Amino acid sequence: MAHGKVTIAVDEYSSNPTQAFTHYNINQSRFQPPHVHMVDPIPYDNPKPAGHTRFVCVSDTHSRTDGIQMPYGDVLLHTGDFTELGLPSEVKKFNDWLENIPKSCGQGENLLFVPSERNSAIFT
Repeated sequence: MAHGKVTIAVDEYSSNPTQAFTHYNINQSRFQPPHVHMVDPIPYDNPKPAGHTRFVCVSDTHSRTDGIQMPYGDVLLHTGDFTELGLPSEVKKFNDWLENIPKSCGQGENLLFVPSERNSAIFT
């Protein structure tokens, strides 16, 4: 991989989210900004190519982590609501779930957690 300068084009609608949504929502099945190139996902159990990092992204589990089969990954990214009501028992259940995720799924030091606005109150 060559190192050097990378130019990142700013989407023309980035300063107006409403206009961006309207523009890109015209055909929901083709929602794809012009500078984004879709790739086929790599099967979860394929060996990881050297120099790559696999992210496992989970969102809005709402205390419903039972039965989630986590794919292999290096980093687990959980965003959004992780509880339904914000109860201490739900927080404990979520922590227990995180603790029991196999290390090959991004558990441990490789966790990035972005709580929703609703759940962020739990941390204040």
